[in-house]
Amino acid sequence: MKPRVTVVDHPKVMEQLTLARDRRTNQVAFRKAIYRLGRYMAYEFLRTLETEVVEVDSPLGAAVGRRVKGDDKIVIILVLRAAIPFVEGMYKNFPMARTGVMSAWRGPGPRFPIEVNYAKIPQIHRDDVVIIADPMLATGHTLMEVAKRVARQGKPKRLAFFSVIATRQGIGYVAKSFPSAEFYTCAIDPKLNERGYIVPGLGDAGDRSFGAPR
Repeated sequence: MKPRVTVVDHPKVMEQLTLARDRRTNQVAFRKAIYRLGRYMAYEFLRTLETEVVEVDSPLGAAVGRRVKGDDKIVIILVLRAAIPFVEGMYKNFPMARTGVMSAWRGPGPRFPIEVNYAKIPQIHRDDVVIIADPMLATGHTLMEVAKRVARQGKPKRLAFFSVIATRQGIGYVAKSFPSAEFYTCAIDPKLNERGYIVPGLGDAGDRSFGAPR
């Protein structure tokens, strides 16, 4: 089964992605670019939610409109620390979302073991829409671990992975275990290097947002 992938390529998205890729972009500007990308991607995702017809009274008479259904059933799982500005942007369009947090560290290849330092994931209900957010979907090992932990809390109606940049390898790795999942990204880059980093990518999103640990 072919993975369900949506590449969000709106001109404003491409503009902010270009800013994020540029090695000359400073920490504050980079973090703002990731924030805006999260907001734009959430806006695009809203197109896929159901709507309902409502009737309101305008100053001059009755009018028929539409309202989004289910935006109070969204659960966002963010991967520390890179996803913090990404998810902050998403909240602009998902203000009622419940949130889970997971701190994970990917070890060296070729196995890329995942060390989890902290995980707080809410109970998942059958009518929930779960979004797992991490700016970089590289090998897929981190998001696989997050998705497995989400599955222990319940099976949602929809499962989506949000990234700024992804690789076909990473998408394929996750999709093998979660074939019905949806993938939303701004770009699919061609390869990984020997350390499992996306090339050309944008570097370490966590370090570029908050500074390299000492």
